[in-house]
Amino acid sequence: MAPSLPNCRNYKVPRDISFSGSGFLATYQLGVALCLFKYAPWILRSAVCVLGASAGSLIATAVVCEMNMFAIRDEILQFAKHVTLFMLGPFDPSIKVANWLERLLHKYLPPDAHRQARGRLGIAVTRVTDGKHLILSEFHSKEDIVQALLCSCFVPGFSGYLPPTFRGEHYMDGGLSNIQPRLPDSSDVTLTVSPFSGDADICPADPPSNLEMVVGSAVLKFSMTNNLRILNGLYPTDLETIEEAFYNGFKDAIRFLQINDLVPSAMSEGPEMILSDGQANMWKQNRTELEDVEMKAENTAMESYSSTWTDGSVEPEPFRDSHFHFDVVKNATDPPAGFEKTGQSHTVVSVHRNIQEFI
Repeated sequence: MAPSLPNCRNYKVPRDISFSGSGFLATYQLGVALCLFKYAPWILRSAVCVLGASAGSLIATAVVCEMNMFAIRDEILQFAKHVTLFMLGPFDPSIKVANWLERLLHKYLPPDAHRQARGRLGIAVTRVTDGKHLILSEFHSKEDIVQALLCSCFVPGFSGYLPPTFRGEHYMDGGLSNIQPRLPDSSDVTLTVSPFSGDADICPADPPSNLEMVVGSAVLKFSMTNNLRILNGLYPTDLETIEEAFYNGFKDAIRFLQINDLVPSAMSEGPEMILSDGQANMWKQNRTELEDVEMKAENTAMESYSSTWTDGSVEPEPFRDSHFHFDVVKNATDPPAGFEKTGQSHTVVSVHRNIQEFI
């Protein structure tokens, strides 16, 4: 097993970065990536290889291609909200996870994604014929990346029953054979990121646990809190948890940078670090009043989007700065600057900015 980063002041730049399988809690890893792009971009940009398994492979791709982290987060939240409309959640036969993922990738991947990713992006997959864990890193077209990601995110029964192919070979979810992928010949440190509390370098800091579970090369804490995270990652039941994971990832990444003396120790760790001044003040003032509200306007709009994910023949509408944002400010009568009106409530306008604006 390759060594992880030591918690010490003498920080050594990692050769590789690994994003674990994460399911819907990939929002946590998006928050981590956003923080590193903002405060320590050299960690991400100097990495020889950025790896990911399952949903973590999507985050690894977003990092290598420097995609809009806010837009990807909102797409995940929107899809999770759609999934909760069905009794069986993501296991409902009408939910087409692959259709949604393929649409998202074609929308946000740049045309030259394969040139940016070739030799640097590592997408973990499990070969169907023998269950072997493999890392795909050679891509000759944008479609190659799309197909590799569809393979890495394919969970039998969850995503369908016929595994997708990459260059004629059938593959399935990379997290099934190793949830925290590493290069087999990696002799240097690897920065590991996981939304589940365990031995990853950046992960939720839960209280110590006497019980642990080993999943591939990852050690996860066996606790009620962590088990609920894993459940919510696979079967989204608490949308607030999925949204807050984004801020928690940002916060935990700041703590990691502070421990290694890469940012000032006095730096705030709250969500206001991500938002504009006006939104930050409103967030701090109203956070205790926030709750997951199924607004009538959202439900109506979600129904109009249903065919996008349940029927692959329907062309999805372009994503806009919509009202699908879950920081809901209750009983606001006069929306401040930076907010827009939606029915009887006011929802925070998404801070959709390119990563480059934060660097």
